Amino acid sequence: MHLKELKKSGLVIFEAVVGSRAYGLNTPESDVDIRGIFVQPMSERLSLYKKVEEVSDSKEDVKFYELAKFMHLAAQCNPNIIELFWLPEDCVRFVSPLMEKLIAHRDMFISQRAFHTFTGYAYSQIKKARGKNKMVVNPQPEERPVREDYCWFVPMSVNIDTSKDWVPEFPWRPVPLKRTDIDLRRCHASSLEHADHVYRLYDYGGEARGVFRGDDTLVCESIPKDDEWDKFLGLLIYDKNQWARGLKEWKTYWEWKRDRNEARWLDQEGKENPFDRKNMMHCMRLLFSGENVLKHGEPIVRFEGEQLEYLRAIRRGEFDYEELIDTAERRIEDLKALKEATTIRHHADVKAIDRLFREIVEEFTDGTG
Repeated sequence: MHLKELKKSGLVIFEAVVGSRAYGLNTPESDVDIRGIFVQPMSERLSLYKKVEEVSDSKEDVKFYELAKFMHLAAQCNPNIIELFWLPEDCVRFVSPLMEKLIAHRDMFISQRAFHTFTGYAYSQIKKARGKNKMVVNPQPEERPVREDYCWFVPMSVNIDTSKDWVPEFPWRPVPLKRTDIDLRRCHASSLEHADHVYRLYDYGGEARGVFRGDDTLVCESIPKDDEWDKFLGLLIYDKNQWARGLKEWKTYWEWKRDRNEARWLDQEGKENPFDRKNMMHCMRLLFSGENVLKHGEPIVRFEGEQLEYLRAIRRGEFDYEELIDTAERRIEDLKALKEATTIRHHADVKAIDRLFREIVEEFTDGTG
């Protein structure tokens, strides 16, 4: 099912704006993120092939959860799901009577499990902040890496001019191929017995077909006996696995560079100890919200006052990474103490949640909801 089909189906019971705009943390460049809930007809719910758990666009800026999956995630106290019960009115685009019934019972989804889910999501934001940091600090060149970048050469004295400046002082020392004057397009290679990634290299000059051919595959040749000594240059080491990793990192970086929100990163590149401040802002937001769940039985969605200003200050870059990590660790310790003292239930009442689910599905099927 596609989004357009879902919107026309009459199955949607809830639709709202979420993310930074719901939290009060949006900027002029912020995306509009949409989340919603729909109910599948019983005939499709019982089908082996038509059951759908969620429908979204390619970037998941818009996502609708089927009721069963939504309630299952809510029972686990998933932060992104739980907050939908407490969204500000200005974020709600559509709410049906069935969704109003679900919201009226939202307290049954709150449990001490919130400690684990909210701190877990906060930790994931910390990892993301540093993960992006790798790409910011270590940008990849525009040129696609070539296999020769992952080749080393071990010269032999037979046919090598030892006076060349790139020839190592001691024997059997690998030299990066890029430092040599060897052109692999003028060479042939043959495998070296009992040694992975190592090849004998021969100079065939203008008659050569090259070592790498076609889709840059290293091709081994059968070398005539007469050429074994006359054309032998030395050993070629080619680490194919390292080449694959290098190519993957290059592709990942440029995909990230292409798809990222440019305004988000413009003022962070080139600075000492950069990190994704938005991730760290959301880390603290989750810890604030988790604390409120354990204290008052509900998350914070729309932030105000000192908390709002603090989160905005993080995004402006007024705190360094180590300072934020120290603060996060202290807040997590505080949450541990709150968990021990809270009076909210240990686990969601899954039997009551299941009964509510059945009621809503039945009302939807009967058309009474």
